[in-house]
Amino acid sequence: MPIPSVSAPPALGLLVCAWAVLISFSLDCAGIASTDSDAPSAVVHPFADYTLATQKAQQLHALLLVSVEPSTAGAPADRLADDAVGQWLGRLDVQQRFASSEKPWIFCRIGSNETVSVGSQQVRLIDHPSLVELRHGPGIFVVDYAHEAAGLHGRIVSIVPRTAGKYYRFSPAHIDELATLPAGTLTQRSMMLAVRIHPERPLSVYGKQEPILANEAAAHSLYQALICQQGHHNWQTRSERIAGKLGGVCPTEVCAESWPHQDLLDSCVDCVASWRQSAGHWNAVKSPQVAFGYDIRRGKNGIWYATGIFTR
Repeated sequence: MPIPSVSAPPALGLLVCAWAVLISFSLDCAGIASTDSDAPSAVVHPFADYTLATQKAQQLHALLLVSVEPSTAGAPADRLADDAVGQWLGRLDVQQRFASSEKPWIFCRIGSNETVSVGSQQVRLIDHPSLVELRHGPGIFVVDYAHEAAGLHGRIVSIVPRTAGKYYRFSPAHIDELATLPAGTLTQRSMMLAVRIHPERPLSVYGKQEPILANEAAAHSLYQALICQQGHHNWQTRSERIAGKLGGVCPTEVCAESWPHQDLLDSCVDCVASWRQSAGHWNAVKSPQVAFGYDIRRGKNGIWYATGIFTR
């Protein structure tokens, strides 16, 4: 069954955080971006806990980045300061990268042993069903409170596990990409991240994410997942529909499927690697594109089906 983007678990508001920071723009505590190239460096405002960070993200229509970091039972919160990812998030250049994006961001760090209420039981946050893509270990997830009109408000839109998988291997530098990924669902942003972190740095994902193309990519990925078969089914009809909506453009499409029974990010990286093996597909993925749309869905056979659609 295809997996949609994930709603943020409501119990997360009960967590106590080691620290949380709001990256504001310039000196504006309201989180409004400055257009002055000589504006001061990003200002970081500390918060006491996750609940306050979430409330501030909602108030400022911000994106909330949560770093789940290794911890031991009963470890004091200040031990998280030694974590490599926490140190990365504390770097001024990293904070400035997020501060220069079009929306405000809030950072929050918590230990991997933090628990949430599920019914009458307490379970570790990293074992919560909505965060299964964390691989039951440390990692990063992003909750979107910035794009209410797009239907993303309060939804988890990025999950980046630190535990190594079959194909995906975490690097702190991958966090930086989250600052400039276009708004989108978990599956869309996971595909875009997989393209961006490919060693050859494909350029298609640096164009404009066009909602029409993103919707068509989502629909075709879903169709492939429903019939459990990869292919450019009904491409003639789809391309004519796109051309009609976007003023006579000539779109290009790439499709791929993962190996079965992999998680989301492994499958995204797998599909990008599959495109790399085809000269025609890779030429579309690696080339600059005026507009693009990426998405991926999982079929009942455990295989993920990816689609990319581009216009030049």
